[in-house]
Amino acid sequence: MVLRSFKVRALFVWLFFGALIASALVYFANPTAPEVSHFHYFGVPAVKVSQIKLEVIYVVPSDQEPDPKFYPVLKEALTRIQQFHVREFASMNALRYALYPAAVRGKESSSFYDAGETAHGNPGAIRRIFTETAARVYNPQGDLHNAQFVGRKENELPIRVFVYQGVGASSGVLSVIVSYDYFTKTNYGATTLYHEVLHNLGVPDAYDHATNVSQADDIMGSGRMKPILETYVRDEIKKRMIE
Repeated sequence: MVLRSFKVRALFVWLFFGALIASALVYFANPTAPEVSHFHYFGVPAVKVSQIKLEVIYVVPSDQEPDPKFYPVLKEALTRIQQFHVREFASMNALRYALYPAAVRGKESSSFYDAGETAHGNPGAIRRIFTETAARVYNPQGDLHNAQFVGRKENELPIRVFVYQGVGASSGVLSVIVSYDYFTKTNYGATTLYHEVLHNLGVPDAYDHATNVSQADDIMGSGRMKPILETYVRDEIKKRMIE
């Protein structure tokens, strides 16, 4: 009885290793490269995005006073955004930020930047601030140029983020505006910023603009008004950004 049991075990071991060797021979005879997933623009796999850089500038109109504590306030929010991005997309895409070290005092007053378009997220302010900071911060001849701030890595997608001492929460072309009040008077300033960043990557809203009724509870829907680490990016969006 013992001898028979030994023979059965020996046969099992021989069959196991035989199957393992056969599988190895098949693999090396017909090698197949593993499929690699890519992070990309929403619904457009051909437009890959390997790295994102948020270039954050605290902009204060000439008729407003900057908050002297803006730097730690924004740094904390941006750190949470990085944590959220890693949690939601793991190693699929890298996100880093550069925070301009001083408040940028605008050359014009609030009325110039707002220009009557605040009901729709203040897109006019994005355009005006984009133009002004392009000349003053990004231009090597500008009075506020900072080479370290504007420096970028290879294949990095830059998104200019204007934290504005005024009203607004909107996205433009590789640009975002978010009122500074979101960071000091609500608990979802970081959420609002990341929500707008996703718009820059093609992700649509999940709520009705007229009624404010949400169609989803993630960061593009009702979750846009929660602290960032208490919301999420729903799987439907991820599937259309990772292929």
